[in-house]
Amino acid sequence: MITVLEGGLTTVPGFLAAGVRAGIKRRGLDVMVLACGDGPVPAAGALTTNLVKGAPILVTLEHLKGGKLAAVVANSGSANAYTGKRGLRDARRMARFTAKLLKLHPNAVAVASTGLIGTRLPMRRIEAGIKAAVGELSNTREASLNAARAIMTTDTMPKEIAVRVGLESGTPVIIAGIAKGAGMIHPRMKTATMLAFIVTDALVTPSALRAALHNSIERSFNMITVDGDTSTNDTVLILANGHAKNKQITLRGLDRQFQAGLDYVLTELARMIAKDGEGASHLIEVRVRGARNEEDARQAALAVANSNLVKAAVFGRDPNWGRIVAALGYSGASFNPARISLELVSDRGRVDLVERGKAKPKRAIERARDIMRSREIEIHVDMGAGRASATALGCDLTYDYVRINSKYTT
Repeated sequence: MITVLEGGLTTVPGFLAAGVRAGIKRRGLDVMVLACGDGPVPAAGALTTNLVKGAPILVTLEHLKGGKLAAVVANSGSANAYTGKRGLRDARRMARFTAKLLKLHPNAVAVASTGLIGTRLPMRRIEAGIKAAVGELSNTREASLNAARAIMTTDTMPKEIAVRVGLESGTPVIIAGIAKGAGMIHPRMKTATMLAFIVTDALVTPSALRAALHNSIERSFNMITVDGDTSTNDTVLILANGHAKNKQITLRGLDRQFQAGLDYVLTELARMIAKDGEGASHLIEVRVRGARNEEDARQAALAVANSNLVKAAVFGRDPNWGRIVAALGYSGASFNPARISLELVSDRGRVDLVERGKAKPKRAIERARDIMRSREIEIHVDMGAGRASATALGCDLTYDYVRINSKYTT
């Protein structure tokens, strides 16, 4: 059973957090530190597969090789991506500076950055911010909220969640996380501009933690899209300090309840990101069933969620189901178009638009327009080709998205 708790990272015993303003951005908090009071603990990560990787990605990949981390330092306002050798030096400098203050080895510190690509970090401000954040580390509710705020860029709200789940052995563990992301969201993270930091008190080996994280990411962050652009800095990290004293979860004995809890946390954070897409006025949830296999289901769901024509139609409350069918057709999934069924669902009701290849009467379109007045829209697709299913999350394409991204550097 999964119980949602109030709070975020600091809900997990043994973890401390802080978020401060260093003046990297024009306004708001912009430097975050997350620390484990026990020193290095089992950790795992998933990072962008974009060929152009931010300097923090390269540093964090190095530091994850040991399978343990004790802290994460992150900034918003500058991605430190495509900044050459100096950018790499600055990312390593962030790790060293944080490690020195926390009395750690630099390899025990992961680094993350988000913001404008091609800009160098203002290191004096960064270091002043890190020093202030380390000085404010605490396990309070406000500390977690400040950490979530400090990684925001164009986000309109902080994103955090905590849950308690009973393992198969009966031992309760807590899993909590924060995330940021509103634009440049179409993660393709290898076994995530989007950042997520997860902590748990479960006792788990690094290899099991890595497997569980990658399983969850395939069902959550890798199934969301705001604009189809994969960031240079997408990062998801998880640390596990073992305070729950459960029977250790291993790669051979992955705990199904732990996996379910982690799936829930990542899926909820992913949903928050999609709902908070830049300029978004609607959350779009595409549920595909009846696909030939899981890969077909995933491709079909993401194609519909990522279609600019579908996104624009949702913004205009125009039930143009032909755009959905077209997206399915180019998705790469294999199916017979004459077997497709489509349905629109919201808190205002549901309506069939296509049933086994045949369009419904005009009155269905009128009903659909009313259903699309809701803030959250579900598109249900039955491909009539098998038993596999998948769900993708996205948002509509609005005038505000264009406005935000036409002035991002200015």
